[in-house]
Amino acid sequence: MARSFDETPEVVRRLNILISLTLDTIDGGGSMAVATKIRRLCELGVPASEITGIVGKPMNYVTATLSQQKAAKRK
Repeated sequence: MARSFDETPEVVRRLNILISLTLDTIDGGGSMAVATKIRRLCELGVPASEITGIVGKPMNYVTATLSQQKAAKRK
């Protein structure tokens, strides 16, 4: 049974939820900060455009967080 293209956004949404929940449970069940989630996803090679969908933040928030991380590494 083939899936229609109409179901694709719903599947992506559910996968984003699973990824987000998995990131929360990595550190022993405590709630992980959004900035930490963004950094981890970036380290895993996830592009910023996809990170926005996973963490539910706008693109400028994600890019600013990643920029701050790069600036902190330079110091």
